[in-house]
Amino acid sequence: MTARRTVNQERSFGVSVGLVLCAIAIALWWRGRPLRAEILGATGAFLLIAGLVYAPILKYPSRVWWRGSRVLGHVNARVLLTLFFALVFVPVSAVWRLTGKDPLARRRSSWRGWTPYPARYRDPKHYQRMF
Repeated sequence: MTARRTVNQERSFGVSVGLVLCAIAIALWWRGRPLRAEILGATGAFLLIAGLVYAPILKYPSRVWWRGSRVLGHVNARVLLTLFFALVFVPVSAVWRLTGKDPLARRRSSWRGWTPYPARYRDPKHYQRMF
């Protein structure tokens, strides 16, 4: 699936990534890392100026950036979410099972699936201010 690229996409890439890199460079300079700040600052300034002045020059860097974002999205979707599930949801569900907590009320034998209609809903003034 290939999308048609426009000048605005390159301009958006140059300005947004350039501003973020310049902000990181300022933070690095403030923390006493001038060499790294100079490298990131120069790269960010180039992207920012190129994005504002002549965006088509950023066609290939933008393409590389978006390919990298697809790879990162693949990693996030597969690896990180699997780890999150294994490290958070499985222990929580094990603790709930051991303590007998049933938040979905699936094991209630006398529960028919209906809850009583709250008395506050019967009052017409309740609907005047719903939020």
